[in-house]
Amino acid sequence: MISFSDDQIYSTECQLLGLMAGGFLIAYVVTKVSRSRPGLAIGQAIAAAFLVRIFAAIGLEQTPVAAELRGGDELTFLARARDIADLSVTSERSVTALTDQFHTFLFSLHYRVLEDVPEMMLRFEFISLAVVGVALLSAAVYELAGAKAALIAAWLLALEPTGVFFSGLIHKEPLMFLCEGMVVFGGAVLWKRGDLRALIPMVVGCLIATATRPYVGWFLATAAAVVALHASLRRGSGSRSLALSVVVLALMAAFVPTVWQATSAENLQELQVSQDANAADDDANLSLEEVNYSSRGKVIVNLPQRIRDVIFKPYPWQVANTSQQLGVVGTLVMFVGLLLLIGALLQNGGAVMRRAAPLVYPALLLLVAYSLSAGNAGTAFRYRTHIVGLMLCLLLVLRQQRSEGRTVAARSSRYRSAPPVSRTRVTA
Repeated sequence: MISFSDDQIYSTECQLLGLMAGGFLIAYVVTKVSRSRPGLAIGQAIAAAFLVRIFAAIGLEQTPVAAELRGGDELTFLARARDIADLSVTSERSVTALTDQFHTFLFSLHYRVLEDVPEMMLRFEFISLAVVGVALLSAAVYELAGAKAALIAAWLLALEPTGVFFSGLIHKEPLMFLCEGMVVFGGAVLWKRGDLRALIPMVVGCLIATATRPYVGWFLATAAAVVALHASLRRGSGSRSLALSVVVLALMAAFVPTVWQATSAENLQELQVSQDANAADDDANLSLEEVNYSSRGKVIVNLPQRIRDVIFKPYPWQVANTSQQLGVVGTLVMFVGLLLLIGALLQNGGAVMRRAAPLVYPALLLLVAYSLSAGNAGTAFRYRTHIVGLMLCLLLVLRQQRSEGRTVAARSSRYRSAPPVSRTRVTA
């Protein structure tokens, strides 16, 4: 007869609690976004996304390479969370975690409530947040390209290998997937419908992103502001559009001092020190070549090199360990998607921004943000996963735009080639 200890029963109960909470959250979000969008049938794909990530996390836990693939950051974050949990919620360290390390603050809440927190419980919860991001990105594709494109997007995002893996980390990545989904979804609704309520998920997504990964959060906030401004300008001079334009311009003006300070000589020197340390670290997971970010001008000159690194590394022949093998999978997905994207851009000509701007702005600015901070390929291909998801959505929107353009052209051609209708005068 099999017997279970109290610790095993407790751990199982915690994991089931995390699993159920995550499942209910996902079901609520899918139901909410589908209710006002006829034909949006992404429920099965999102359920598959959740289950695939759950089984992947459980399966990886049974292998000897789990610690190597997940890295040591998880242990660092959990140790910080335990320390914070011993302090008051209003203590300086707790408040700092809330505003600068939001993921650690969330972990600490678990330690405040539970005596012991199983890691798998946290994985289940963070997987659910990442899957909500997938659902919101799919709903954004619906807004921009319709139900069929949204369904394809949901399945692609559900099964994309690196997205599946990084969603299960006790790390910043799942929260960033959620934030990107919120910003892009809100931007798409604002773009398509002009509904100012769409600003709510955009603002919340930017706040969580800034509290989780500040340097990326500011770039995501900039992308959100640009999308909102562009959406208001394309809708003409209505009072709501005018009010939105004024608000966005005021916010962007408020951002300027912050952005200028972020690129000050002192801050750029700190960035340069980090880059040099990563490049010189022999123990790093495939260090990248040194770049010079010591001034604003040098950032502009050298940034393309780092963008290339984020997109293409590790190369297919750089497979010295299991982590790099996983990175190569992301490289191949990115390379194929990039070729398809170039073809789609050429086919759509200058009409890309008419429909796809809510995806283009975040993708470009996030690529810049992650390229500024990547110091080794192990970090870079983790960052790249966020760009891959946006790229897949963009591909589907452009594909739908091209299909509609061909349909319109075919109808116009048939109309022009049709013989004129003869009119016979009837006389009594």
